[in-house]
Amino acid sequence: MELKDLLVEQIETLGQIRFSNSFGWICVYTGKNLFAGYKVVDNNILLLWLILSPDEFKNSLDEGFIKFDFGKTWAEIEITGEDDIQRIIPFLKNAFDYSKEREQIKKLK
Repeated sequence: MELKDLLVEQIETLGQIRFSNSFGWICVYTGKNLFAGYKVVDNNILLLWLILSPDEFKNSLDEGFIKFDFGKTWAEIEITGEDDIQRIIPFLKNAFDYSKEREQIKKLK
């Protein structure tokens, strides 16, 4: 199984999601809420960015993520193997869960 397929399989375990192509990235949404995106560099390298909660964003920087050029708590990481995917699962879950929290914040405004 290709690295991209392994990542998509993990993303799909989170719940109801959809994929969309935007600006050269495959963006991942739950409902109308964007929470992640990835780009296939080649069969062995993926770039992944996530919109994380503020606390988890800080933790992600200690775990090999770098700040993505867009957004306040957007973090990016290069995935080169199956163990990288396993390592990012908690961050992926945080981005998915935080997207719902962001939706509630928008409704309050």
